[in-house]
Amino acid sequence: MFDVTDEPSLNVRPSHLVELPLTPLQARWWLLCTSYPGGMSPLVDLVHRFRGPLDADAWARAVDAVVNRHEILRTLFVARPDGPVQVVGTANGVALEVLDLRDLPAEQREQRARELLDERRTLALDLQTGPLVHTSLLRLADDDHVWRMTIHHILADGASLGVIDRELGVLYPALAAGVPADLPELPVQYGDFAWSQSVADTEKEDEDREYWREQLAGLAPLELLDALPRPAEKGAPAAQLARILDPELVRRVEELARSARCTRFMALLAALHVLLFRASGRDDFAIGIPVAGVGRTRPELARLVGLFNNALALRGDLSGDPTFRQVLARTRETVIDALDHQDLPWGQVVAALDEPAHPGRAQGFQAMFLHEEVEVASRLTLPGLRVEDFPLGIPKVLHDLMVYARPGPAGLSTTFVYDTGLLTHDTVAGLADGYERLLRAAVDDPDLPVSELVKEV
Repeated sequence: MFDVTDEPSLNVRPSHLVELPLTPLQARWWLLCTSYPGGMSPLVDLVHRFRGPLDADAWARAVDAVVNRHEILRTLFVARPDGPVQVVGTANGVALEVLDLRDLPAEQREQRARELLDERRTLALDLQTGPLVHTSLLRLADDDHVWRMTIHHILADGASLGVIDRELGVLYPALAAGVPADLPELPVQYGDFAWSQSVADTEKEDEDREYWREQLAGLAPLELLDALPRPAEKGAPAAQLARILDPELVRRVEELARSARCTRFMALLAALHVLLFRASGRDDFAIGIPVAGVGRTRPELARLVGLFNNALALRGDLSGDPTFRQVLARTRETVIDALDHQDLPWGQVVAALDEPAHPGRAQGFQAMFLHEEVEVASRLTLPGLRVEDFPLGIPKVLHDLMVYARPGPAGLSTTFVYDTGLLTHDTVAGLADGYERLLRAAVDDPDLPVSELVKEV
């Protein structure tokens, strides 16, 4: 368990402050949203389907309580001459949009619900006027409801959704039963973290900045050989394609990783670098990965909704026609070094590189790899209700390609999410199938040079 004494206490904001600075991560989203607004806002959302007798009033009050509890969910962003600031609004909950679909034929309700929710996931939210949090409750039947909460990404990250789910799991049963909810008071708010960041010691920040400047100097963007002409700006919807890596292959990948003192993540990342080397003809490019970022490791911040997640650019080195075992060793070193310098927000890394912005291409890296170590169970459980997923369409994505690796009952699921304005289904299907073939060839003979290994793709 993390010991709070391992870090200095958080520098809590002065009580008289009304306007607060943005964190570096928020400042990056502000820049992206105001310079390249496009047709929609970057969003994170929760969508749940409730089977059973939902107390809609208690649920609405539970959602209000979460919004009132976390200041960041009531925050707007205002442009000032010296830069944007964040301003916390009053604790008035959030408006719940109720959509009753019971008048439709039963066989049409689910499709109509998906259409309505997909429309709401393409909102362009105004950072200065808001609201930046939207909620909807769709009634498909008396015992069948779909609820969705959509949040502008400048307010929250993916881990925040787990915080919200856990709190709703405590608040709803209590409110439905008319008893007090057992939620401990939050010792700090996200605004305190933002203030602390603004007055933090910059020595380590300068060290990290210099590391990334050297690590990513001269990095060229990744362009796949079979890609369509790059659009002038991002705007096309995304699509996805999934494959399952069987348990025996996964076991062999893990065995190879252990022999090289690596994790499964490192082995899968090394293989993805080789795959994209084959698809691009380039032996020098970066793949991005998400990390929890500064803040989530602190006990007083772990229970906060807020934007803490960060991204790292892991530069692959496939020069000299290495073997896969050598690529794996290089990947291990890159990952370890990057994690030692993970606290510098990605926006500051990009600024240090002075890379020109292109509205049709993400800066720094164009492909991301997102890996989960263990199967993630549903975060929300409610008494008397069965909580299910309600899958929706894939919204526009910032990066060209995002590869997810998630454990499941049938094996390791690899999902390729891609920008349809740049990549076709056939191109991505070739990548997904080639990834499995590459992994099989690598575990069969890890000492095979990459030039030979990619012939299997």
